[in-house]
Amino acid sequence: MWIYLETFILVFLTDILYTYYIRAVNTNSALKASFWSVVVTLTASIAVINYTEDHYNLIASLLGAGLGTYVGMKYLKK
Repeated sequence: MWIYLETFILVFLTDILYTYYIRAVNTNSALKASFWSVVVTLTASIAVINYTEDHYNLIASLLGAGLGTYVGMKYLKK
């Protein structure tokens, strides 16, 4: 059960962090965009390893992606 929660959290964080990456690219902040791209790649890579080993983790991944994007956009809107 832990692996599903881990995958959900990783993808959730990936999508939130990706919104920071997009903002940094949009403002032409190369150093910030580089940092966020490394963090996004790290969290996404671990999630991919998780759902490659257990395809049921795709459910947790999809839920994390949807909710992470929603929260990231709502938080950055403020």
